[in-house]
Amino acid sequence: MADGVFGVEVVTPEQSLFAGGANSVVLETSVGALTVLDGHMSLIGDVAPCLVKVDQADGSLLRMAVHGGFLQVDTSPGAAEGLAEGDGPLPGLSTKVTVLAGVAELASEIDVPRSERAKEAATQRMADLGSGRGSKTESDEDGEAPDSMLAEAQQALARAELRLEVANQAD
Repeated sequence: MADGVFGVEVVTPEQSLFAGGANSVVLETSVGALTVLDGHMSLIGDVAPCLVKVDQADGSLLRMAVHGGFLQVDTSPGAAEGLAEGDGPLPGLSTKVTVLAGVAELASEIDVPRSERAKEAATQRMADLGSGRGSKTESDEDGEAPDSMLAEAQQALARAELRLEVANQAD
């Protein structure tokens, strides 16, 4: 294994988006930005909805939209077995980063026109709900309160904006 290369897996319930060697992983947690390098201390934490960047062992940059999840950094003997061979910065230890996401998409696979339509629909929904079209005591036909409907529209808007940010960002 080249110096500084460690194992990374990014998985969703449906698929493995990436499994291989990397020089770094950059993402957001609820407490701020995090860059993981080989030999990073072990940790378990959350992943906020964000752009995740994986600087692959071959020097290429992989970008993906991750809509929240969890992160594990494991620095133990054999942690990166099958992903990156060899020792990490200390003999006998290797680093493996696992990102578990409910929803994640490679930048190259994001449907930009669909994301733009979703953004427009969410923006319109928020405007409709914010204009007083429904009172705070009323509910929709499914019994959902307007506050929760507004929160859903805000979440849909945030998802669409993240997709567009990731898809439109230059390497």
